Amino acid sequence: MNSNSMNHVDLICLSSGNNLQTNSLHAETVAFSSYKLFYIYRGSCVVNVNGTSHLVETDCSIMIFPFQKYEIEQADSLKFFWIEFSGFAAAAFVSQLDFTVTSPTVGRLNKEDFELLFDYPDCSTNAVYEKYRNGAVILLMLSFYLEMFPGKYRKENRYVYSAKLYIEANFNNPELNVNMVVKHLKIDRSYFYRLFKNETGMSPVDYINRQRISRAELLLSDIRMSIKDVAFSVGYTDQMYFSRVFKRLNGHTPTQFRKYMYT
Repeated sequence: MNSNSMNHVDLICLSSGNNLQTNSLHAETVAFSSYKLFYIYRGSCVVNVNGTSHLVETDCSIMIFPFQKYEIEQADSLKFFWIEFSGFAAAAFVSQLDFTVTSPTVGRLNKEDFELLFDYPDCSTNAVYEKYRNGAVILLMLSFYLEMFPGKYRKENRYVYSAKLYIEANFNNPELNVNMVVKHLKIDRSYFYRLFKNETGMSPVDYINRQRISRAELLLSDIRMSIKDVAFSVGYTDQMYFSRVFKRLNGHTPTQFRKYMYT
């Protein structure tokens, strides 16, 4: 099940399914801003992610982060499910789990009938209510991972966590940039940049833009607000630049996004 439809909500399902439905999953590169979660229902497999091999066994899971290339060594007895999703809420939620770019696997979930959740989302629909339902299913799935595999509390994570809080509190400040974040944290800029990218799968600049564009999507649902006012409300003083960033991350201009919301 695939979809190229609009992202009307903050967490969107892009595709879902299992390895019995397709033969195209053996070697892929995850798209910009997307996450792909695999749950091994039966058997075991080796997943090569950017040159590093990971053994994933029954009831275990692996998360593929944005821009990562993966290959799956598949046996006849193997059965796995996947779901691909994106959105700022997705990035924020994944950052709280024990999946990281360098350690993308977690142990046995031991949740009865968990695989059924992968079959629910209908990613082919354009209906807004279905998009909210799909997002709710993904949040439900991720909540089980958060319960059993919360992110380990490491010193490095404290910097990333504090940076996220600072960005979320100041995203509408037009002057917000990476230099402001590192000054607040009192940390070396190059070290912070590498740390943030390793922990979240995206750069601090991308994170700031995603925070802003995610809020802009919500504001665009209010037709009383002009595009210029929406841009200013999320920290962009240049409407043209806002539109370029919006299209790069969303695939559509703000005007197109608003139009499709009401068609």
